[in-house]
Amino acid sequence: MGVCTMNEAIEEIVLPALSQDLINKLDKLFPDKCPLLTDTEREVWYKVGQRSVINYLQQTYDDQLEQDIVTKQVQN
Repeated sequence: MGVCTMNEAIEEIVLPALSQDLINKLDKLFPDKCPLLTDTEREVWYKVGQRSVINYLQQTYDDQLEQDIVTKQVQN
């Protein structure tokens, strides 16, 4: 039995179809912005982790679009 790296473990997980609407809402809740000078190191890393998840979801959504798993939503 070999050791599984984090990237290998993530690649094995298949997410359900995502929506751009969900990702946009998460993006507003956890914006991609520079840390404040008053943020502790722990707060900075916590916020980086939040953004990492949103970036991963956006990349996964883009991949799903390319593979025709989801279709692009048209805004009214």
